[in-house]
Amino acid sequence: MAPSYRKTRSAVASAPPPPELPPRFTEIRSIIEERVSAGSFIDVVGMVKDCRLPISTRGPDFKCQLTLYDLSTQGDQEGVAFDIFRPKTNMPQVSARDIILLTKVKVQQRGVSPYSLITNRITAIRVYKADKIPEPPNYEESSIALIPGQGPDTLVPTPEQNSYVTRLYHEIDKDQAPDVEKFQELASQSLNIKQKFRLLQDVSEGDFCDLIVQVAREPYDAVDKVTLYVSDYTENEKFFNYTFEGVKDLTANNPYGYTTSIDEASTKQEWLGPYGKRTIQLTCYEPHARCVRTDVAAGNWLYLRNVQIKYGHNGNNLEGFMREERNAVAGKLNVDVLDITDRHGMNPNLLEAIRRYRDYLKVKKKQIQDLNAASEAGAKRKASLGGEQSKNTKMRRAVKRKEKMKSKVQDAREQRQSEETQESEELQQSREPRSELGLNPGVVCESYSPIISSIASILEPMYQNVTSNGQTLKVGLPFACANYHAHVRVVDFRPNSLEDFTSCRKKSEFEVLSDNEDDDRDGSDPSDTDDSSYDRNTPRVWEWRFALQLEDVNGAGQPGQRLWAIIDNPSGQCLTNLDATDLRRHPDRLSMLKERMFRLWGNLEEQKIAAATAAAAKEKAARQGKRVVDEQPESSDVEDINVKRFEDVSNMPFTCCIKQYGVPLGQRNKRLAGAEESMGWERVFGLFGTKICD
Repeated sequence: MAPSYRKTRSAVASAPPPPELPPRFTEIRSIIEERVSAGSFIDVVGMVKDCRLPISTRGPDFKCQLTLYDLSTQGDQEGVAFDIFRPKTNMPQVSARDIILLTKVKVQQRGVSPYSLITNRITAIRVYKADKIPEPPNYEESSIALIPGQGPDTLVPTPEQNSYVTRLYHEIDKDQAPDVEKFQELASQSLNIKQKFRLLQDVSEGDFCDLIVQVAREPYDAVDKVTLYVSDYTENEKFFNYTFEGVKDLTANNPYGYTTSIDEASTKQEWLGPYGKRTIQLTCYEPHARCVRTDVAAGNWLYLRNVQIKYGHNGNNLEGFMREERNAVAGKLNVDVLDITDRHGMNPNLLEAIRRYRDYLKVKKKQIQDLNAASEAGAKRKASLGGEQSKNTKMRRAVKRKEKMKSKVQDAREQRQSEETQESEELQQSREPRSELGLNPGVVCESYSPIISSIASILEPMYQNVTSNGQTLKVGLPFACANYHAHVRVVDFRPNSLEDFTSCRKKSEFEVLSDNEDDDRDGSDPSDTDDSSYDRNTPRVWEWRFALQLEDVNGAGQPGQRLWAIIDNPSGQCLTNLDATDLRRHPDRLSMLKERMFRLWGNLEEQKIAAATAAAAKEKAARQGKRVVDEQPESSDVEDINVKRFEDVSNMPFTCCIKQYGVPLGQRNKRLAGAEESMGWERVFGLFGTKICD
């Protein structure tokens, strides 16, 4: 990319043209202005402006951050952040005004923050010591300034790259970077950041701390400063107490009441965040105010550094203040908008804050329901209290049933594992060799277990022996949590159209929580409200959701028993090696899916299409009053019809992993029946750890 520079006409006439970047290198301004794609790999060279020394992470790597600038950004206060994740022994050793040459470094985007750079396993970092870079015209001799590479840094720069490093060093404005002494002082101070993190419940007057918080209402711009209200959903007795009346969810579709009635709008209050003493007022001065104005909105999660805590003007409540740091690099910002979609690289303190937010919404929702119930009771309070006693009795019975069921399932699982261990030798002897079964080599699965289970054994009901009145009873269990290794073939699939193999849903910020599966399964997202309507602007995410009917392969050429296996999003990604998307709007992805599923089920799709065409023709003829010959015998049951329906299907059996689990029944009627009522369980099977090879 051709660099752009700001020079006067006289300077252009008297000075030589700026050096051209080496081939395939990108100027830093192109990164800051987002003229490169997030996630792409680029080559960059720049001067070190700032350094945060390595600190430990939860994994084996340490994290270090550098700030770089080049000729395209000199004169501005902008630079690009470069995050380095490596073992401490492989961290580059840098000092003030050193030149860094990077190859195959990844462009990252964190929320609405500017683009930055991050290392990858293929990234090479070469450091040129500032005090050893030669004077012109010995441009190509800058290799003498190279520090020996650490770990993966084995790249040998070309003479052209060495020449550019020398020219860059002698033409760039070095006053934008601090001198060596100041640089080392600021770098040493960066090690104190990790110890400065606080929860709002722990802050006190005089603290300078780092916070991870959510913005509770839209920022208020007061020209020379911006006021924020933020919360991490912990309580502090020194905070202002926001009363419950008028509080609305940050996730509501209509927080400002634009679509409410006049009466509703008149009673609406501006406060959107949590009630109680969970929120702190924060005043941001320049340069942080500029960042808040342009990048921050209600609902964003922020990482705030060096926040001063002291009492506000009223002298009763603690407030926060963010000012420009003394002796800091000019323009340094202490406000970062956090990305809550990348769980792998997420700060663990952010995860805990999101979990507290979710728990707060659950408590608030329950309290609102209780208030509504109390309001509706009115004069019938006495009867309501009597009903409540009965309700509590039901709840206790439900808890006991749940604990008893959990114990039965655990006992059944242990019994099943014991039986499989005893029968493993017999099953191993009865397995047909792969060559005899003709298993599809293009489909592989995890080596979950050497025991091959038949569909018949998987479908066997589970029993638990219980003792009642001195007698032992054999009680059937609805399901067991178990995994199996099986040889099967596909004989049917649902939905009937491959375009419907994916579906979309609303994206939730609680997806990053590892314990959020239960909420997703029963539809009890705490951010949902009964009066919320569909919002076209709400982010949507596409997921795999289809099912395969699997038939047992017994080696005798006879139809085996069958079961339906559900393929969820992770299993679909593994099986197809494709990310879910709108298949109707992406015909190229649909074509790839059809090709890969053909390797799994052969001509099954063609047979289904032919059967559907024949059925449509038959129905059309019937409407026209023509006599139609029914090919199916009247006594055929559903399974017999399915067996004969696609009798010309030609595909190969394959090895796969099947899981058995249970899902609650009656979720659709849960509100009508009462949440405390046990609605029973349904046994379900799913495919996992199975892949169609490219």
